[in-house]
Amino acid sequence: MGFRTLCYHEFRKREEITETGPSTIKVAQDYQDALPRPLFTYVEDFEEQIGYLKAEGYHFLTLEEVRAYYTGQDIPKKAILLTVDDAYQSFKKYAYPILKKHNIPIVSFVVLGWLSEERESYAPDLSVTMSKEELSEMADSITTANHTTRLHQRYADGSTAFQNISFEELKSDLDECGEFVEEPSVFAYPFGIYNKEDVLRLKNAGMEFAFTCESGMNTRLTTPLELHREVVPLGIALEQFKDLVK
Repeated sequence: MGFRTLCYHEFRKREEITETGPSTIKVAQDYQDALPRPLFTYVEDFEEQIGYLKAEGYHFLTLEEVRAYYTGQDIPKKAILLTVDDAYQSFKKYAYPILKKHNIPIVSFVVLGWLSEERESYAPDLSVTMSKEELSEMADSITTANHTTRLHQRYADGSTAFQNISFEELKSDLDECGEFVEEPSVFAYPFGIYNKEDVLRLKNAGMEFAFTCESGMNTRLTTPLELHREVVPLGIALEQFKDLVK
């Protein structure tokens, strides 16, 4: 017995996506990048996916239940954990109302340095992160967790800022984000990129759980700092989604 974890990022109505290329991000930190279009989710598909999971009797896990599972307690046979990365404004606009309607919890991995101080208007042609205030307004459905403060950056050689600083700098960055989020010791690797040295550094930094973007079922045999996630791709058909969560 174990559980699957789903990973989402951005949400759009079908008519809002008119480009096939990546979406330019707009974040508070001085950093330019673009989000690959496959990391988006059609709102209509998300609603259908949630409807399917509820109809099939899936239990939506909280982090407290995940923690209890790794200390020996049982979880329901059909158990699933929902996660969303980066705190883009489209989550609040589109996904949050669906989750709130069904009283479903989700873990939000927050890059603290990306959050703005002031609200910005919704911009469907950009990937814009939320303000701190907007994030706090969803406390009834989300649990915030650690996605670094300023280390969600990637380099041309395929590595990330998370991997290219001293341990002292890493610990300071994680602690700063940890002071803001509800679950400071629950982490998601930026871009899903990591190696065994990163796992060791997280362990030494006091991280309890860390989520990858590697597919698979999480069981008690899964290393807690290498938990699996299923990235839900744009336009996935419901039959394919069913296979994803088996």
